[in-house]
Amino acid sequence: MFLIFYIFLLQPLNTFALRLGECQALPLGMESGEITNMQITASTSFDRQSVGPQNARLRHEMDSGAWCPKPQIDSNSYEFLQINLDRTHIVSAIQTQGRFGNGTGREFTKEYMIDYLRPGSKWIRYTNRTGHVLMTGNFDTVTAVMRQLDPPIIASRIRIVPHSKTKRTICMRAELHGCLHRDGLLYYSTVPEGSRMGDYDFRDPIFEDNQLFTETGIKRGLGLLSDGYVADSSPFTPSNHNASWIGWNKHQTGGTITLLFEFDQIRNFSEILLALHGHRLDSIDVIFSQDGTNFPLSSQISSLDRLAANSTAKRYDLRIPLHRRMARKVRVTIKFPGDWLFLTEIHFASVLSNETNASFDNPIEGFIKVDRNLMSIIGLCVLFVIFILVIFGILCVRKRKNPEKEDMFQQDVKRDLIITHMGGKQTTHIFPSAFSSQYNTNLYATDKTTSTSVSTKSTSSIGKTTPPTWNDFHFPPPPEERIYAEPCMTLPLLPSKRRPQTDLRSSMTTRRPKHIDYSDEVQHYATGNLFSDMYGFDKIERYHFNSLKFGADLGEGKLTRIKECFLPVNKQPAVYKCAKDKNNLHARKAILDELKTLSITAHPHIVRLLGTDENASLLLELMPLGDVKQYLKNLAQPLPLSSILSICADVCSGMAYLESKALVHGHLTPSHILLSDTLRAKISSPRGPSHPAQLRYSAPESIINNKFSSKSDSWAYAVCCYEILYQCQKVPYENLTNAELVENAERVLEGNENETVILRIPEAVPRGIREIISRCFDAHPPGRPTFGQIYTFIDRFHS
Repeated sequence: MFLIFYIFLLQPLNTFALRLGECQALPLGMESGEITNMQITASTSFDRQSVGPQNARLRHEMDSGAWCPKPQIDSNSYEFLQINLDRTHIVSAIQTQGRFGNGTGREFTKEYMIDYLRPGSKWIRYTNRTGHVLMTGNFDTVTAVMRQLDPPIIASRIRIVPHSKTKRTICMRAELHGCLHRDGLLYYSTVPEGSRMGDYDFRDPIFEDNQLFTETGIKRGLGLLSDGYVADSSPFTPSNHNASWIGWNKHQTGGTITLLFEFDQIRNFSEILLALHGHRLDSIDVIFSQDGTNFPLSSQISSLDRLAANSTAKRYDLRIPLHRRMARKVRVTIKFPGDWLFLTEIHFASVLSNETNASFDNPIEGFIKVDRNLMSIIGLCVLFVIFILVIFGILCVRKRKNPEKEDMFQQDVKRDLIITHMGGKQTTHIFPSAFSSQYNTNLYATDKTTSTSVSTKSTSSIGKTTPPTWNDFHFPPPPEERIYAEPCMTLPLLPSKRRPQTDLRSSMTTRRPKHIDYSDEVQHYATGNLFSDMYGFDKIERYHFNSLKFGADLGEGKLTRIKECFLPVNKQPAVYKCAKDKNNLHARKAILDELKTLSITAHPHIVRLLGTDENASLLLELMPLGDVKQYLKNLAQPLPLSSILSICADVCSGMAYLESKALVHGHLTPSHILLSDTLRAKISSPRGPSHPAQLRYSAPESIINNKFSSKSDSWAYAVCCYEILYQCQKVPYENLTNAELVENAERVLEGNENETVILRIPEAVPRGIREIISRCFDAHPPGRPTFGQIYTFIDRFHS
């Protein structure tokens, strides 16, 4: 039995290397991460960080969710996404996807071209078997569209070149499918190139147009003889014309053809297989060259295939042993007696010369060495299997003797949750249970890979702001008939006596014209920093999770959950804000960025941070009336204007404080303005601009150019004031869809005032306040007032 097993394992080493037709086409690593970011490049990127080539991974929502070239694409563009595979591969399919952007993207590539490169070549434009250059791409931002490549591409680098008949913005994600190219064949050339007679053209129709030539001026490349497809029917069948056969006519060639094959390295050849159609051959000579220049006659192998009496032309295979010759180039000369000779495929069985100890002079000795090496490997494998069986038997015996101990072991294991990530980087993490974990005094030193709540590109900087990613603004698909498709992450911090969550959701509905998309809540959570005590986090009050007493659920967002709780000291009521899924990195980053900002702020109009627990969750002061949006919408009678102006003044005061500390809120909306029981307003969720941004409240430079500052915050503040002054009964830009909001932002930046939609502050507001809030809608950020100026003006008028 062992001998049979040994022969079975040995056999593949001495038969064929991998053929194209036998290539098991698997994803090459864009989605899984096996292809590293260093291997993915692009001609240009609209923004290197948010839509750079590193974000072009299929089915991934990293940063803004795709690669987007800087210019718009038309039929004359040459922008490309380049994937370097390092080694030569067979690429049999390409899969593309648009920029979904967590539901907010609208850019995709309708068609594209493919350029490729392999060792020793220039960039080659791909043409399929039917002569087409353009590949059909995507029709939406979600669907991953697979395009099979016939013939497959042999390359070490691939460029996907977007194409469009009309100028448009495109974005792309991609995956390559294929396998490692083990045959090693890089180029071949034929002399002559094929025959054409009358209506019959049997030249190679898919031979690469790569402008590469041999020393004698013959074209080099790959084509029908290496495409992995072996034809069975006659070359004269109409369906086979220009698709599967190369033919040579005896009257044009004299009955002799020569083929030169070039390989990647010196290889050890065991045989050659030719798939032919025609009469039997007169002879075939195979000669080898190790240096690529000299072909010594001593290496030549000749084979006779005499014409049988009364034979007819037919399809057959010819196998010729090559006796383990070593070469980098192989020249094959074929003499044929019939009127035509046709070839559909030629395959060499070979391995790299350094993969075997066989040599040209003594192949038998080398074969014996391979056998001995394999015998050693098999022996080690057998010993390993025996060892595993012994261990398994011991464990089974112990299990039967100690069932109680086994149960205790199982109970301990269940305390930890083992989570394996099926997509992206395949890693396994063990998350200890919050109830059984020890109190961690170095809570924030667990992850140092994300950005800060004050939007820093450098994790060592606190005050430097950076723009968010494209994903913060875009065009989600039509949502349900609600103003907001999802409750905001900072849902009102309502006390337990208020209505349950289902009522909160239903109360968000209002009458409005149909088919208008008000959904601004589809948000992107960019990478943020998980912090260590170097930022002063060791000074934050910490409570053990088990010491907290929990009340009712107050709200829930996409990533976070809010509960009423009571602190162990004096049973002080508070709000417990935690990640809905502790294993969701986006949720953890959002919580920690908010934690960082709140830890360095102290102002009467900014929600106060009371502490944190070992899970890095937030303990915040309870704001009894919840957010201003829901409060005003649920009132039976509108608030007097003086109270409304007081709320606006409070918010402005808090924003002026953030401005003085060079902190950008980045996503101010009425849902982030909370009210105390005395109607004093406080700002919540200041996570910085690298987190959610709502299109309807964002400044035009933020939407178009991804620029965020205190000046863009002042625009958002003015939109909030507009909504609050209308008692939150009127949605900003209520007649504009998200796509139209982006177009409106473009017109604002272009200075096209005639077609620009500008929010008008109600006439009932005092003129001075109305004018200074309206100045916040200035198209040029420097022309907008500071929060200090706004507060001085509003406070004076309000007083």
